[in-house]
Amino acid sequence: MGTEVKSNVQPTFVVNTPIRDLREYRALAGLASRLKRHGRVEINISTLAEKSRYEIPAGGSPWHEYAACNPTPAKFFPDKIIAPYIPGDFVARNRELLLAKAKILREMDLGAAFWSYEPNFLPEPFFQEHPHLRGPRTDHPRRSKREEFAPCIDELETREMTERMIAELVQHVPELGTYFFKTNDAGPGLCWSDWQYSGANGPARCRSKPVGKRVRDLMNSILRGGEKGGKKLTVHMTGNFSRNELEAIRPDLPTNTFVRSASKDSVAIGCCADQCYPVRGVLDVVGVVSALQNLKRGHVPTVFVDLRSFYDRGYEHIDTSAKIIETIDEFMTAPTYGPLAVMQQSHQMCGHWTGTHHAAALFEAMVRLHEVLKYKQAALPRLSAIYGGVSLRYITRPLVALPEKLSAEEEAYFLPHVFNVSHERARLDYIDVHGTRITPEWMTLDDIDPRIWAVYTTNDRLKSIAEEFEKLSDIPGGAYWKQTGTAIRIYGNILRSCGNFFAMQIVRDRNTDRFAIENFTSPARGSSTGHPDLALINELMRDELDNAAELAKLLKSGGLDVLSHAEKPDDEDTFLLGPDVIAQIERKQAIMREHWLDAQAFFVTPNK
Repeated sequence: MGTEVKSNVQPTFVVNTPIRDLREYRALAGLASRLKRHGRVEINISTLAEKSRYEIPAGGSPWHEYAACNPTPAKFFPDKIIAPYIPGDFVARNRELLLAKAKILREMDLGAAFWSYEPNFLPEPFFQEHPHLRGPRTDHPRRSKREEFAPCIDELETREMTERMIAELVQHVPELGTYFFKTNDAGPGLCWSDWQYSGANGPARCRSKPVGKRVRDLMNSILRGGEKGGKKLTVHMTGNFSRNELEAIRPDLPTNTFVRSASKDSVAIGCCADQCYPVRGVLDVVGVVSALQNLKRGHVPTVFVDLRSFYDRGYEHIDTSAKIIETIDEFMTAPTYGPLAVMQQSHQMCGHWTGTHHAAALFEAMVRLHEVLKYKQAALPRLSAIYGGVSLRYITRPLVALPEKLSAEEEAYFLPHVFNVSHERARLDYIDVHGTRITPEWMTLDDIDPRIWAVYTTNDRLKSIAEEFEKLSDIPGGAYWKQTGTAIRIYGNILRSCGNFFAMQIVRDRNTDRFAIENFTSPARGSSTGHPDLALINELMRDELDNAAELAKLLKSGGLDVLSHAEKPDDEDTFLLGPDVIAQIERKQAIMREHWLDAQAFFVTPNK
């Protein structure tokens, strides 16, 4: 049996989701309200009304897409010396959305939280006018078409600027309680940090300053800003740091400030919308209850409920968010710990959702889902639905043996969104992932067949699990479980595409010399099987053609509701699929058929 542990000290629940629709935000706030009986509840208000298009260079830049949705105080309440460099209408729309969310929270007696990036890079004209404030270069040299700099936090003027913006934020949103931010990744950064992507850098004058003091100064500027606005804030930081840096930071942290990854003062309850992006609506109740086990170590002041997915491009489906919050509520009512308790509580939640008669069936499906998600992470750590399926556009681009034969017109709908600073590598290298050519550990280059068995195993298991969820579609509330099955199938489809594209590139690599010969004529010698690589190319293309057809059918049958995608064509970008994703998949299939025989001339064909 599990051990029940109760604490008289109540935590703060911080719910983070980048919802823009106010009706949906109000619905989420209503769901989160049930946690008030266990402690203070705060919901993030910092989502931008639209991406920061002014930050992206003309012609695009893949790295800038990481940061295009980064919320910072300067995009809501810019300091007087920053305001001239940020479009006023952009700020106004962001502020309007933030204040509307704050009003909803006020009406529901809920607190507010602010997710941020500190210190985030600023436009170059700002540093031309204030050169002494130029801090570290924070972009990634392999991924960016233009260098970017963040302000130097070691300058008193920068810290005072931060204080003024935080103070104005608190004055407008007195419900604000938690300020949490990321640094040294996707836009923001600290001078001379080990983890700056272009290498530790910054102005020479602050090179010798200890990282612990630098972080302490940043934290204090945020705390002082809160105090000037009339509020004592709790501040949590996350980001990229070396172990030595973390050890130096901890002792210098001011009171009420924390490093999330190195602290026992917070617990994170995540969702599958992150791991499975762009798919949402996959509920792993065993994973949620397992994460709640971290509360066993004693009083934890902050529980982060992370319903956000990559780079603020998506968030968990509202129905799934409701079940995650319900699970947290049930656990907090009677916390129990241990492996058996995890299973017992998960089974109990299944009974709540389906009734006693169907609880066992749902529970078995949930256990199998939890195990296959763990298996995927262990067996396929570098295979990513977001970085392959979306940012390399495996979902919508045609899989062909010779992509160099595609016309500009055929490439126009997908190529601008492929993450690569090189136009040619984006076109011709399926496994150049954000500037690094990735050949996974589990792929052997000299194998005759480079297909990844773990991809197909994972997809087969996901399909089988989807069937178990879909069997519950006829019970009360069964539409949700049918949708869960659809979401699981879509995730499997995307992983299957990743496997096919990776394998095709290995075949392309070992035939580079062959494909480079103009007017190549294959010898007319006898062969009952033909060249094995031609057979493999045909199998990969056929599997991807069938996979695309399956995915389009799923999306047409309600799957779009569990796929993160843009509402407007102009919002499609590297990390967000377009609103016409089904049409793009159908175009993918058509182009593949047009180029089905491109590689055939380079190989001996079967002759039986």
